[in-house]
Amino acid sequence: MKSSSPEKAKVTLREATNGKPLDRSKKPRRAKIGRRTQAERTALSDERMFDAAMQIIIEEGTHSTTLKAVGERAGYSRGLASNRFGSKQALFGQLVVRFNNEWAEELASKVGQQTGAQACLSALHAVEGFLLNHSEYMKAMYILWFESISTDSEVRSHLTDYHQIYRKDVAFWVREGIEKGEIDNRVDPECYAFQFNSFIFGTIYQWLVAPEKVDLAMQFKMYRESTESTFRKRD
Repeated sequence: MKSSSPEKAKVTLREATNGKPLDRSKKPRRAKIGRRTQAERTALSDERMFDAAMQIIIEEGTHSTTLKAVGERAGYSRGLASNRFGSKQALFGQLVVRFNNEWAEELASKVGQQTGAQACLSALHAVEGFLLNHSEYMKAMYILWFESISTDSEVRSHLTDYHQIYRKDVAFWVREGIEKGEIDNRVDPECYAFQFNSFIFGTIYQWLVAPEKVDLAMQFKMYRESTESTFRKRD
């Protein structure tokens, strides 16, 4: 199940909002009568092992998250996770892909067919909502992401691809807004996209470290207002 798909094979934010089917491993539809199919049992065990891996990452960090521990926490044999994923890095890589697909689906529901400036602003609303509704998920992912930086791992490779995708998508929305005349043409799409992602990743990191010290709603409100001011056309 190991995955090392190139950037071009990954779901982009714009593809998600344009209705392109997500490349994700969903649970097969359950038959009305009879036992679960093999595909259903596999999807269920994957889901349980992913959840178990996230719980262990939060509690003990990535170094203590072994395939054996994941299989046992999920309620399966010690060897199932090893047989299914092959290596811990492959499991972590699948967690990152799964997270991105969950996020792309959330974004699609919030942004829809909006373009330009409104797409950027709606994406910020989507991130804020996703953080509040999936805080444990975010915590596990950030631990995994930051602990992967020091190694040449599959997780780091996926992150490199996704960061580039995020920047490209936001830059596209900005260029779209400039062409429509709703964003000042002096705004640099690539620079804004970098700042957009820096705000999101930096804010989430600080919030997860000390949530009681960060007024998340206020930070997102202020950044949306800053974005509107940046985009506003000047004489």
